[in-house]
Amino acid sequence: MRMNQRMSALLRQADIPVPFVDDPGLGILSTPALSEVGEFVLLKNQYEANKHVSPADLPDKTGYECFINHVHRPFDGTGASLKSCLSYAIALQKGLARIETKNRNFQVIVSVDDHECTIRFHQLRQGESWVAEDLEGYAEEAILLLTTDQTTGRVPLEGAEWTQVKNHESGPEER
Repeated sequence: MRMNQRMSALLRQADIPVPFVDDPGLGILSTPALSEVGEFVLLKNQYEANKHVSPADLPDKTGYECFINHVHRPFDGTGASLKSCLSYAIALQKGLARIETKNRNFQVIVSVDDHECTIRFHQLRQGESWVAEDLEGYAEEAILLLTTDQTTGRVPLEGAEWTQVKNHESGPEER
C-alpha cells in the first residue's frame, strides 16, 4: 500500500487506521462483477457500456484497463464518504486477488479530490503505469495504491460474479 501525504491526512482526519484492509468499520461490500475479455480483466458493467472503445484507442493496455475500469463515487469530505470509497476499493482488491493465480497482479488506484472519489484498476505490466512514481506530485488529489499481493484471502468471495468473454473482437460491433 502506498499513498501520498494528502491521503494520509484524510485517513487521519477520518480516524481510519492503516492498514485497514480488514477493518470492520469500513463495512463489507460484495465484489463488483468482473469479466475476462481476452487478456484484460474488466468491470463487467463498464465494459458493457463501453464496447465501442478498443484497446487501440488508448496508448497502452494499462490505459485501456484504466479507462474502462473506473467508477466515480461521491466524496463530501466526511469520514463516512471516505469509508464508502475505501470499502469499494477493498472489495475490488479482494475480488481481483482471487484471480491472481493466473499469474496476474493488479493495482487499485483510489483518487480523492474535493468532490469525488475515483477508483480504477489495472493489471501490473512491466513498462506500463497509470500513476507517476512520485505520488506527492498529485497536489490536488489524495492518492492511494493497493495491490492484490497485499490481500490475505485469495479464495473466491461469496456473491462474486465472474464471467469470461473469449474474444474481445467479436460481438455485435465487430471490428
